[in-house]
Amino acid sequence: MRILNLHHTAFVPVFRAMGHEVLSLGTTVECDVRLTEALSRNRLGELLADRFPDPDCVFWFDSCEVPWVFGLETLPTLTIGYSVDQYMHPWHVPYSAAFDAFFVAQKDFLPLFTDCPTDRPAFWSPLFCNPRRDRDAQQERDIPVSFVGTLDGRVNPTRRAFLDAFRQRAPLFATSGSYVPVFQRSRIVLNQSAAGELNFRIFEAMACGAAVLTEETGNGLHDLFTPGENILTYKRGDPADAARVALEALADPHCDDLAAAGRRSVLAHHTITQRAKTILDTAKSLIASRAPAKRLAQLPTTTIEVRKAYAMLAVDELLPLPDEQRLFFLKMANGSGGKPF
Repeated sequence: MRILNLHHTAFVPVFRAMGHEVLSLGTTVECDVRLTEALSRNRLGELLADRFPDPDCVFWFDSCEVPWVFGLETLPTLTIGYSVDQYMHPWHVPYSAAFDAFFVAQKDFLPLFTDCPTDRPAFWSPLFCNPRRDRDAQQERDIPVSFVGTLDGRVNPTRRAFLDAFRQRAPLFATSGSYVPVFQRSRIVLNQSAAGELNFRIFEAMACGAAVLTEETGNGLHDLFTPGENILTYKRGDPADAARVALEALADPHCDDLAAAGRRSVLAHHTITQRAKTILDTAKSLIASRAPAKRLAQLPTTTIEVRKAYAMLAVDELLPLPDEQRLFFLKMANGSGGKPF
C-alpha cells in the first residue's frame, strides 16, 4: 500500500517495516517533505504528482498542531485520521468528517465522533508503546518513584502543585525530557494527566518495566487494565492518596510482579505495531467498500463540518495562535480561503 502520512511520523517506520511505501509530510525534521507553509488542495495535488502519485491512503496522525494540509475532504483517495488529545482539541470533532474513518484515543470522547452527519465510522483506539524504544533494560531500579513530563504549562496548570504535594509524602524524582532512561531505573512511574486521559506515559512506562501509578479515571482504563494486578491507581487530584499507594507498593514485595504483569499486558495488546495493523486492516476494508466515493457524494455536508473546525480554530483563545493564523482560519471557515500561514 502507498501511504501519505500527515503530521506525526510515529507510524512511518512501522508502516515501512510492514512492507508499505510511505511519504511523510509535516513540520518536523524527520518528515520526507518538511512544510514551512500550509498546503492548499491544489498545491498538495502538485506535490503528489511530482513526489508520490496515486497514494492508496492518506493517514493523518495528531501531532497537537493545527492543520497544515487543506482539502483532504475532497480527495478521491482513502483518508484515515487518528486523534490523540480530544480534550485539548474540540475542533477534531467536526474536522473528523474529512476522513473515511477516524480513530479516537480516549474512549469517553468516542460518542462525539460517532455522532457524525456523514455516518463515517469512528473507533476507539487507545494509545500504545513502541517496543523498539520502550524497553526494560534489566538494570538496577534505584529510583523509587519518578515522573517525566511537562512540569508547567497552560494545559495542566495544577501538575507542579500535585507533584510538590506528593513529594512531601513520598520519594519522587520529577524531570522533563527523555523518559526511557528514567523509567528503566524506576520501580514506580507516577502518572498525572490533564483531563483524566489515558496518555502515552502509561503504556511507555509499563513497557519499560516500571509499575504504573495512575489516576482512577475513565476513558477505558478498566477495559485495558486491572488495578492491583497490572496497574496501581489513586484518587484523581489527590496527592496524599497517590503517595499512600506508592509507599504501600514500595513496601510490597509483589510490586515487581505487578510491574512485570503490566509489561506483559502492553506488549501483548498495546504496541504501535498492533495499532498499525488495525489501521491498515481498516484501510483495506474501506478501499474495498469504496468509502471515498461515499464521502465525496456527501461533500456539501462534509464541507460544512470542516468549516466548523476552522471556525473553532479561529476563535479558540486557549490556542497559542498568532493573529494571522486566526484570520486565515476565519477566512477558511467562511469559504473565502486565505494566504497560507
